[in-house]
Amino acid sequence: MRLTFLFLLLISVSSMAQRTKTVKIILDTDFGNDCDDAAALAILHQLAYNGEAEILATVYPMNDDLGAAAIDAENTYYGKPNIPVGTYKGTYEYKGKHNDFYNSKLAALPNDLQSGKNAPDAVALYRKILSTQPDRSVTIVVVGPQRLLADLLQSKGDSLSPLDGTALVKKKVVQLVSMGTEYPKGNEWNIRICPDAAQYVEEHWPTPVVYSGFEIGKAIMTGERLITETPENSPVRLAFETNPQVDAKKNRHSWDQTAVLYAVRGVRDYWTLGTGFPQIAEDGKNSWVVSKGNRHYLIAKKSTAEMKKILEDMMVAPPK
Repeated sequence: MRLTFLFLLLISVSSMAQRTKTVKIILDTDFGNDCDDAAALAILHQLAYNGEAEILATVYPMNDDLGAAAIDAENTYYGKPNIPVGTYKGTYEYKGKHNDFYNSKLAALPNDLQSGKNAPDAVALYRKILSTQPDRSVTIVVVGPQRLLADLLQSKGDSLSPLDGTALVKKKVVQLVSMGTEYPKGNEWNIRICPDAAQYVEEHWPTPVVYSGFEIGKAIMTGERLITETPENSPVRLAFETNPQVDAKKNRHSWDQTAVLYAVRGVRDYWTLGTGFPQIAEDGKNSWVVSKGNRHYLIAKKSTAEMKKILEDMMVAPPK
């Protein structure tokens, strides 16, 4: 009982600290495959306007020349064209199709990159950004496959930092927040499309990890207000309008938005945390094992209607 009390007290203190301190964020997002990525980035910009977050960089883990340009276009729309955008330069063959539901449309909006060919290597950008930040100050939010994170951990020391990737992460990162896995078990897309990377990250990531599981975002449907409350050139509106996976009201599950919101605001009265670790099989299926340690998963607390309003209020908010 005493250990449980201390654990809950630690969560409360950590959440309060996140509310009073600007959270430094690197967003790792597989833009284009689903509209929740665009919504998550929009929410992150609103949190940055409020002084709750600082967006250090956005990185793209897929083999798609338009992804980085689409991200750059959304950053530009929100008045932040100088946020660094990195892209994957490797040759990994993902275990599933990555759809371009909106990257081509967003890449046609004003942006400096125009193509991923003009973006820096994402792992090199990770190392560059991390090496310049104070120790234990950066939160990484991954809302796609974990290819870049696995490659970062295995990177060697270079002119940016003599530390290898694992040591650099341990020194500079305070936590990793992942939209991935499902509790108590599942076959979630971000994990199964790149299972070897997810396995490696789970086994070797040296800081606390919090998973916003499939079940968390699935319960919260957002998007319908975009059609009536945002202009036609809104990147988030375009992402929802062109995604065939939305429902009749133009709503979609809020997987990535919940991960970003937790990364910046902590549990608040939105969630509680469970403790354990996800066993990830070679095919990407996962099952959670209850145990002590620094791996956690979100447990819903606030009603879905209240969470929908919190997320959509930021999704439809204009640039500032």
